[in-house]
Amino acid sequence: MNSNEENLIQSLKNQAMDHHPTLKPHGFFKDKFQVSLFYVNNHAELLFTVRALTHLALRVIDPELSEDDISGRNEKDYIRQALTIANRLMPQGEEAFMDVINQYYREEKLRNKLDD
Repeated sequence: MNSNEENLIQSLKNQAMDHHPTLKPHGFFKDKFQVSLFYVNNHAELLFTVRALTHLALRVIDPELSEDDISGRNEKDYIRQALTIANRLMPQGEEAFMDVINQYYREEKLRNKLDD
């Protein structure tokens, strides 16, 4: 094994201990994954999240479609909730894993043809 492969293996072992995977195999649905860091506090937060995402989607499709006082007052909260959910769904640790893999590819010159 060359030194690049040894460095890759060591880096991968370190990454495995530093981060929890965002996706993990689903226990019931075979060949599917579940998001491990997506959570809500209760049914009310789940419904608020769905309402927020639906409202924002409607506003993008047709800005005048869902214009009312209640939605207008809550729009900042809806945006905040959508960003919170997006943040929870972002991979935590996988980007560092990909950096290690890309560094190995560069050192082994496995992507020389792609650089042209």
